[in-house]
Amino acid sequence: MATTVQQGLWKGWRERVLSVQAMVFVLVLLSLLLVNPYKSYPQSINQVLDTIQAFYENTKSIRAEFEQETIHPNGQKEVRTGRIWIKKPGLFRWEYLAPEKFIVISDGTNLYVYYPEEKRVFVYPTGKGISSQLALGFMSGRGDIRKDLRIESYKSLSENLWELNFLPLSQENQVEKLTLFVDLSTGEVKRFVVWHKTGEKVLVNFRKLEYNVNMPDKIFKFTPPKDAKIN
Repeated sequence: MATTVQQGLWKGWRERVLSVQAMVFVLVLLSLLLVNPYKSYPQSINQVLDTIQAFYENTKSIRAEFEQETIHPNGQKEVRTGRIWIKKPGLFRWEYLAPEKFIVISDGTNLYVYYPEEKRVFVYPTGKGISSQLALGFMSGRGDIRKDLRIESYKSLSENLWELNFLPLSQENQVEKLTLFVDLSTGEVKRFVVWHKTGEKVLVNFRKLEYNVNMPDKIFKFTPPKDAKIN
């Protein structure tokens, strides 16, 4: 019985870590696209990347709902839903609401992961813990997408929908591949898939996307509760 419980707890924590890694990785990519456009690909893909870049350069904040599905190597699926707030520079808040609640917050200096049911907080200084070298570029604005990622493949799915597949160049990253689905009419990333080296696949769909909404900085501040254990 103890072994079964321990395995269940480990599986839950592992799925949570995969969720956070996937979100941070995509935030890295979007932020780096703002300042480091590709210059060495055919004109068609350059036009797509330029459209994405132009859109996010003019975006100061993002608010949305999301649905996240994790598919494990054995075929088992887990679905989570929640809300997200992103604000330049380097601020974001992910709230997972179902089936359990936990929060991921970046105040631009530290990344906090808070599990209220367990009263546990994990704190990751920029560039350490789950935030890899790519995350350091995202937090500090010093990253170079041309050095961190390369395009594996791309294709047009319809007149306005493109699929872009990226590979990380750093061996330290636990992400094997990232797929973005982009609305070329606006430059918006509508959904993405993160492929982990361990075999898991994380799919995220955004809903009710809002841009350039007013967000007070206080929603990106986090003070651990007094009764929480800090790791």
